[in-house]
Amino acid sequence: MRAFQRIRASHAPALCATTLAALVLPPAAMAQTDANFHGWLQYFGSHGIRDSRVTAHLEAQVRRHDAARSWQNLLLRPAVQLRVHPNFDVTAGYGYVSYHRYGSYPVRSRWNEHRLFHDARVHHAAARARLLHRFRFENRWLEGLQYENRFRYMARATVPLRGPYYAALWNEVFLPVKPERFPGTADQNRASAAVGKRLSDHVRVEAGYMLQTVWQRNGRIREDNHTIVFAITSTAPLFGRR
Repeated sequence: MRAFQRIRASHAPALCATTLAALVLPPAAMAQTDANFHGWLQYFGSHGIRDSRVTAHLEAQVRRHDAARSWQNLLLRPAVQLRVHPNFDVTAGYGYVSYHRYGSYPVRSRWNEHRLFHDARVHHAAARARLLHRFRFENRWLEGLQYENRFRYMARATVPLRGPYYAALWNEVFLPVKPERFPGTADQNRASAAVGKRLSDHVRVEAGYMLQTVWQRNGRIREDNHTIVFAITSTAPLFGRR
């Protein structure tokens, strides 16, 4: 019974995200599928400022289409993070995203987005796993000054392997919030599995696979973007020791 409880607890974020996705995602049969192959290179920096509870978050993502031959997106996302509790932090920041034409059903032209985002993240342990729940709300200004809102929920489980290695599983669902006008209940879902290695106390790398499912705004096309992801994460302090 205890073993069953540990397994059930370690799968809590995945089960929660899967259940939520099943309730809100549009039926697959209603959409025409466009399959693509992408490669994402990501940098996540959470750099402490001296001995304070404030952290500078610096993020950049290069997202390429068709085995890195052309662009999918460029994302830049600086933010400020406050550690409220050892297991709880909040973040506020700015994001810039460029959208490019790709796939069999591309957008009409390249366009840009500017957004403000607000995070609340909860960390906790379940058996050998470390769990993260991230709740994000975005204020989005799309090309042509169209304003929209969006809510995102991500559940991630990290399980230690042998030595410096670990496995990571996560899922994130994207839900439009008024005044966004979207034909479906959700506009995107991301499911990923990766293997990571801790290179030092402050640096780790991850490599894995992600299925990015995107429902286009026309309500007829569903993108299944098979994506190879390589991520570098750093927690090196900006000033002084931490």
